Amino acid sequence: MSLKNILVILLFWAMAPAYSQHEPPKRPPLQLDSYFRGIERLVDEQRLPSLEALLEQKSHAEGKERVDLCLELFTRYIFKSTEKAKKYNDEAHQLASNMGYDGALLRTNLNQAFIFFIQGEFDSAIDLIDRVETNDKCQFYTEIEADGETLKSYIFTERGEYDLAYETALNLLEKGEATKNQYCMMRAYSAISHFYLRLGEYDKALENCLKGLDFILELKEVRYVFPKIDEMARMTHKLRGSKEALKIYDFYLELEQSFGSPGSYIQSVVYMNIATIYIEESEFKQAEDFLLRAQNIIDSNNYRFRKPRIHLLTADLHLKKGDSISAKRDYELAYESAKGINAFDVIKEVSKSLGSINRALGKKREAAFFSDLYLRVSDSLFSIESEQRVKILEAKRRISEISKQKEILEIKAEVQDERYRFMTIIFVLTLALGSIATFSYFRVSKKNKLLFARTKELAVEKLNQKKLVAMDKVRNPSGQVVKESSRSNYMDEDVKEIILTKLNRLEDETFFLDPKCSLRSLANTLQTNQKYLSQVINHEKKSNFNNYINELRINHLLNRLLEDKEYRNSKLTYIATTSGFNNLNTFYSAFKKRLGILPSYFIEKLNEEDESIIWRSKD
Repeated sequence: MSLKNILVILLFWAMAPAYSQHEPPKRPPLQLDSYFRGIERLVDEQRLPSLEALLEQKSHAEGKERVDLCLELFTRYIFKSTEKAKKYNDEAHQLASNMGYDGALLRTNLNQAFIFFIQGEFDSAIDLIDRVETNDKCQFYTEIEADGETLKSYIFTERGEYDLAYETALNLLEKGEATKNQYCMMRAYSAISHFYLRLGEYDKALENCLKGLDFILELKEVRYVFPKIDEMARMTHKLRGSKEALKIYDFYLELEQSFGSPGSYIQSVVYMNIATIYIEESEFKQAEDFLLRAQNIIDSNNYRFRKPRIHLLTADLHLKKGDSISAKRDYELAYESAKGINAFDVIKEVSKSLGSINRALGKKREAAFFSDLYLRVSDSLFSIESEQRVKILEAKRRISEISKQKEILEIKAEVQDERYRFMTIIFVLTLALGSIATFSYFRVSKKNKLLFARTKELAVEKLNQKKLVAMDKVRNPSGQVVKESSRSNYMDEDVKEIILTKLNRLEDETFFLDPKCSLRSLANTLQTNQKYLSQVINHEKKSNFNNYINELRINHLLNRLLEDKEYRNSKLTYIATTSGFNNLNTFYSAFKKRLGILPSYFIEKLNEEDESIIWRSKD
């Protein structure tokens, strides 16, 4: 099967879900404000120790600690001074070699590869990365591997070998996803974003840039923040215009002023990108200012990698101002510096501009040379074969993403099914418990109604008996009552009768309403001892002292509740204390034990009966 047929099949497979819809789903607009807030928090939280503090620590450190401090100084200087960064990296390399510190040795080699990269020595950088990655021990250092693959992808992009750049970044991303390594994914998204930026596919570039930024914020990798802001601004410039991009650069400059410069290497590209916007907007003074800042940084640090672009932008500025001669000179400088580092993408862009300018100036020979060069470089940079490889890689990635999305949807569906089953079980249990609770409620309610009716009936009966006794006393003033003789011989009959008579008299005087009433105080009142009094209560009242007192209180309360409606509607606390109870809990417990229902329920039912009688009388 031919490559073309494979491509068609893969593309069809990748795009099939999109075509199954009436129209492709619209992606929501990207919101950047939350990212800016996250960046500010990260930079504020991750304030690094000063260079002076690091140098002081290094002066006293030995062994691995000294190597690690040298590597940290490299990181801090690499974007400020390549010369100083190389000095500390070389020292770390020598120390690591002497002590067999494998991880540090690999890192110093990769650091040197990065130095080659920013100096435009791409071949040397690639060779060194390959040496690092083919080392058997490199597999144990995931971050070093990830940084190496990312740098390699950057170099392929700068050379215009876009298919290799994308494939390298994609392999790193897939490895990170397979191992769930966030650092790998962070670096892979950075490489993919760089790749799409150079291809001019700015929406894809920004999408991947923000995915990488999510990992940067989560991992708190503050060193990668400033370059990300620059990328966001460049892509926003292409997608949303100059004003939106300048807002992002304003944020960058404020951050730079508040928290310190990220270094000359990053500053140089940021200033060039700001100048690009001002050139486009024909704000020449601002453009010249930022180009001059960038030029000074590049020259003083000999950033060969940046030189082609600074000359290119200067030429664009001259051309925009109408100065073709100056523009031609700077395009030629850009061409020479790009040729010196094999930056073929810049050669392509410059050769096209030089072809047009020479044609306009009547220099046919030079125009033909650069026009021909443009065509040849374009063909070599992005041949049909390499373009097809990129599309196949994109299709494979799309298929992979669709498979993952399908997997996620299946998992979500399973979770949803589990949730439905769980909710069904909960619903059934709730229904069952509700039914039981309802049944229990009606059962308890019926029981309470019966208890209320019986309680009220007994209370009324006792109240009537009390009234009859009172009437008998009026008829029989002597108060003599024939009593059934007790058959018990637990104490002298005369003593028992004296205690019992006095006790009954005290009952009529409602002694039990005193909350301080006790066996001792009652025995003192009756002028007897506690033992005799307790025996009389046990045998004649058929109860112990506490139950006897509580029963007297409850019976007295029932009579008062039946007769006194105003008292009945008092607060329960008041009713409890006026009935001789010290607190509500004791009152509730005694009432429930005696009658089987709560006092509040008894009072409620009494009030309902009264209201019913009133309504019946009205009818």
